[in-house]
Amino acid sequence: MSLHKKLQLAGVVVFLGAGPLLAQGSIGVGATIGLVNDVGGRFHVDEFKSKDVNLWADYEVQEKVLVRAMLGTLKVKGANAGKDVTLVEGGPLVTLPDLTEHIDYATIGVSYLFAEGSYTSGIFAGFGGYKVRPDSAPAEVANYRDQRETAFGWHGGVEGGMQIVTRLSFLIRLTYHNIRSESGRSLLTANGGFAYRF
Repeated sequence: MSLHKKLQLAGVVVFLGAGPLLAQGSIGVGATIGLVNDVGGRFHVDEFKSKDVNLWADYEVQEKVLVRAMLGTLKVKGANAGKDVTLVEGGPLVTLPDLTEHIDYATIGVSYLFAEGSYTSGIFAGFGGYKVRPDSAPAEVANYRDQRETAFGWHGGVEGGMQIVTRLSFLIRLTYHNIRSESGRSLLTANGGFAYRF
């Protein structure tokens, strides 16, 4: 049996077996968009500039305890962006351009919520994979881009939400991502978005 058919069969088994389990808890889906700040070694509020977009699904395993799977993409400056370097031996110092890159991520984590009427707050943490995809750059500075790689990482943060209607909430989320890539990125995201619970 081919790998593709094995995966299809596993998907059918999981789907059929998950029905009774899902009926016991609450499922949520949502999306946020926000700003990113590279906080590796320093923090300046005015440096929240790039963007983070993500989608997620979560499952309430116990009251106010959620397991969340998330997919997202960050657009950020490269680790060497804005640094002064010498492009040729003995040459003058040159300031590197932004050297932007996209970092796609898939994470799994746990969120603990605290409810007070129609308001919730919470803390969360988890781990996942991060794929660094540097954007193109002029040939003379291409060697200063971050490496194209897939790396392990972890995240943690705080969130708050306000119920708008019965199943729909507006939420804000502050997340710290520690990406164990060659350049070792530390990113802070501030997002806002919506969550829907089934």
